[in-house]
Amino acid sequence: MAQIDKVRLPDGRVMRPTEWSSTPLYSTVEIDDGAITPLQAFSYGLGGDVPGSVGPRKATEVDTNLQGDGSVLSENTELLLFSIMVEFFTHVDAADLAAFNLNLEAGAPPPPFISALNMGRIQRDTQLVMRIANTKRYMDHPVGFFPAAMGVAHTIGAADNGANLPFVVGGNGGPNVYDNREFATPHHVGGGEAFEITLEFPNGQVNALNLSGVANVRIRARIYCDGFRRRPVA
Repeated sequence: MAQIDKVRLPDGRVMRPTEWSSTPLYSTVEIDDGAITPLQAFSYGLGGDVPGSVGPRKATEVDTNLQGDGSVLSENTELLLFSIMVEFFTHVDAADLAAFNLNLEAGAPPPPFISALNMGRIQRDTQLVMRIANTKRYMDHPVGFFPAAMGVAHTIGAADNGANLPFVVGGNGGPNVYDNREFATPHHVGGGEAFEITLEFPNGQVNALNLSGVANVRIRARIYCDGFRRRPVA
């Protein structure tokens, strides 16, 4: 059976389908309570500093799969972006878990779940901005416009949350893959082109974000760029 090896585009470029993948790029930032500056995802690669984290901590494979120093696509890659998806987790180190549980507000679930109240606060006060090639804002919308379309079904829990209280889990949209929002036309990011997605906070913070008063607790936001990307070939 015949197989397409390469396709010549009207502008003369030659594309090889085998060089492209549908696996997304992703990057993580961490939200704290109180005053907070914009958090730039895709600004670092593996081993780089995770924006907003305690330390800051160094990124591993669960934080990002971006190669290089960040803020730019590698010269031998390319991205056709059809959708942005953002999922949220409450992160508490084991040493802080007892203090976190001691001061839970009503309805807060055990980590890594995020409470419905905190999720609503983040959706209300957080703006997602995407820039390509250091030009205009290609995206500038509240973060709730970019549902996660992944994760667990979010339910009311009648069981123990660690403090013997019922809880309500929140989420940035539904957990079904069909819950994502696709763009009418894809956005193109070329190799070597500057690229960033930033969470901004027009009020200077997420108002009333409740992290149980524990300094090292964060809300992790993992941002996915879904579509087609050309894998490194050299």
